[in-house]
Amino acid sequence: MKETGFSYSSKYYSELSVDLHKFIRSKGDLERIRKIVELVGENKVVLDLGCFNGDISIIIKKNNNKVYGLDASESAIKIANELGIIAKVGNLENPFSYEDNNFDICVCAEVIEHILDTDFFIEEIKRVLKPNGYLIITTPNVASLGRRMLLLLGKNPFFEASFGFPSYKNAGHIRYFTKDLLINFLDAKGFKTIIFTSNVVNFNNSGNISSKLFAKLFPTLGSTLIIKAQNMK
Repeated sequence: MKETGFSYSSKYYSELSVDLHKFIRSKGDLERIRKIVELVGENKVVLDLGCFNGDISIIIKKNNNKVYGLDASESAIKIANELGIIAKVGNLENPFSYEDNNFDICVCAEVIEHILDTDFFIEEIKRVLKPNGYLIITTPNVASLGRRMLLLLGKNPFFEASFGFPSYKNAGHIRYFTKDLLINFLDAKGFKTIIFTSNVVNFNNSGNISSKLFAKLFPTLGSTLIIKAQNMK
């Protein structure tokens, strides 16, 4: 397993920033999505799970990938289709409406933390992936530097008591992962982790003071866990 050595041209950064500026609000989000796009690569058949309105799918598509999307929001799927994504409405807690061995890559970006039955969810991903295909998964890191500091101070590290409380910082998360927990879970489901990385290490609650270099050197302290894992079936 290795941490990726990502390198982007200034042109790539510029174009990606233009594509994302309407949707992405933090440096961490921008870096996370840059890494997803890089990990997907080119000339692949991709399923974007929880694609929402296709704002990430369309960037993946620009690299000569054929991109499908699945999301529960009818209005968001309509927008994704208008962007050229082959997207349809579907509940990710139910069987995916795709044939077995259908995709080169499944992208699961900031989704698994919302899933109740994660066993079934990962097994469905495995089913629709081709043998030796890849899962690219990102999820908040419960052991990030910021959360560790909050815990040391006896503060709430952005955990939710319910879907409505606390209202000021509620993303509807019901699962929390560390690097080891996520890698071991994927391994138990027949996925071999090829790459583990992160996006940024945040030094304040708002995330406007952060470092990509620290995330590269100490990815277990980063705000997001980013994994590329191979389907070993």
